[in-house]
Amino acid sequence: MTPTPTPTLQPKLRTFLTNAQKLQLKAFWGAHPDLQLVTVVDWVREHFGVTVGRATLYRIYHSPAAAFAGNAQQKKGRRVKFPALDRDVLQFYKAYRQRHRDSDAGLPDDVLLSAAAELRARHGIAESELKLSNGWLHRFKERHALRVVPQARGYISDESNAMDGQWQDEAASEGSADATLTSKGKRKRKPRAPQRSLRCQSSCAPTDSANGAVETQPIASDAAIAGGAAKRSRRTTKAASPSDSSVTTSENKRVPAGDSSVATSPTAIATPTGTTTVQPLTYLSANAAGSTSAVGFVNWTQTSGTAHVKYFAVENDCITILRTAVCQLNVDLQHSALPSSPPAVIFKVWGGTELLGQCERCVRSQGDRALSVLQLKSRLPAQTEVRVEYHAPGVVFRDSRLVLRLLDQ
Repeated sequence: MTPTPTPTLQPKLRTFLTNAQKLQLKAFWGAHPDLQLVTVVDWVREHFGVTVGRATLYRIYHSPAAAFAGNAQQKKGRRVKFPALDRDVLQFYKAYRQRHRDSDAGLPDDVLLSAAAELRARHGIAESELKLSNGWLHRFKERHALRVVPQARGYISDESNAMDGQWQDEAASEGSADATLTSKGKRKRKPRAPQRSLRCQSSCAPTDSANGAVETQPIASDAAIAGGAAKRSRRTTKAASPSDSSVTTSENKRVPAGDSSVATSPTAIATPTGTTTVQPLTYLSANAAGSTSAVGFVNWTQTSGTAHVKYFAVENDCITILRTAVCQLNVDLQHSALPSSPPAVIFKVWGGTELLGQCERCVRSQGDRALSVLQLKSRLPAQTEVRVEYHAPGVVFRDSRLVLRLLDQ
């Protein structure tokens, strides 16, 4: 007798709902709160074509709607390792878009990566802890539904359709007559154009008219980021020969000297630009030396820094400013979770006897721990003693961090 083969069990596929689908589910469930769970499962299967478990449904039901804001197509909301850095990079992006709101051009990838590198150093994060790779950039854009600047031919995206991963042939924008489809329905790439002859290459050099011949606008929210990002993203332009009496426009046309039909604006004429002076990175990073309870000053111990010896000194709960300078101070305080009735102030930052700023709410709370963040800029006189005073219930934990950076002298 031949034994009956044991059927092979297929692994159960994990299914996820997008943020938009979760919001639809919450709206439906809120309008019909008396429905049984089986009915809700059937409704999800009918509308979204997937089957989700009870734990997933309960988690969606009890989560606030704000938890599903942001990228409507995102399915899993993973926590980032450095939320303060992630928030500052996003703020840099929004500031850039605000300054260029009249333009359709997005933020170039190299500028965003350069700014992220500057902010990483400002937060005192080592390069080995966070590598700003293309994968990190992709996840950052997907997490915040940011606009993508095309880096490859045929890749399109915008803020309403961010990171959908749709590849289209460039012929689609020119007309459907040039686009062909394979038998499987995939778009066929357009054949490459024949190589130009040497004569054509020497006389028809392309120009970068999309970005303009000269970039003169600042690209960062402060001088420190603008200097580093502009240095990496600046493109050099070739000026006309001094002996040549004509000029080259952004459309690569030769215009005789004295011709008034062409406007001689900075965006139309390629002119050499001077070297941008980039201030060296000067910062100090410190961690809490021990637990601190309210009301008390947090003790600090230095962990890293660059070229800071002439400007900052750490001793117990005091960080002394040795020279008058414009500084930026970031305080990430890890402390006990706040009660249901939180205090009016979590912590204060003092510059001598002057109150520089105070934090009134935490940005994250999980279990018995919470995170409160304060960022401020101020011109501090020499010998100013900076202290952080904790006011909330519980204690400050040792993984709290303070970063002080020199912006200008």
